Amino acid sequence: MLYEVIVIVLGGVLGFGVTWAYLSQAMRQEKAKEEEIRMAKVSTVTSSIEPKGEIKIDKPPSDLTEFVEYLSGKYMLTDVTLLTPEGLPIASNSSSPEEDAAIAPELIKIGKSMLNSSRIIISGENTRILVMQVSPDVLLHARVARDLSRREIERVGEEIKIILEGML
Repeated sequence: MLYEVIVIVLGGVLGFGVTWAYLSQAMRQEKAKEEEIRMAKVSTVTSSIEPKGEIKIDKPPSDLTEFVEYLSGKYMLTDVTLLTPEGLPIASNSSSPEEDAAIAPELIKIGKSMLNSSRIIISGENTRILVMQVSPDVLLHARVARDLSRREIERVGEEIKIILEGML
């Protein structure tokens, strides 16, 4: 009887020890895999972030209409309208530039007074509207079908400034 009790206790301790060692090894492997996946995600994110650099344009557009089409293609904007702060359209590829020109100055005024910002993004279900003051003399109104990062928005503004300085 004593022999049976000792065998049962030793069997339990041995079984517990083997199970503990097996689970510890599995946990270490799982942590290593999680760390590897996390590092892969971090490296993917860091490699996709572009270094801040100067904007280079291979062939500058010759007129404003061509420039608006260039912006639409490069940044995937569906309707682009450049206008004055008073609401006068400068150039557009939009189907309703007058409507865009009427809305944009009011949105900028609201953005400046309520949010202290010269950029506003209005998001709907499938479309976003970006309104930003590029310079004291130029506003941008654009419809976008995707999310734009803050850096992309800044690049659009910088590029518009550079091109307009070269044209005027």
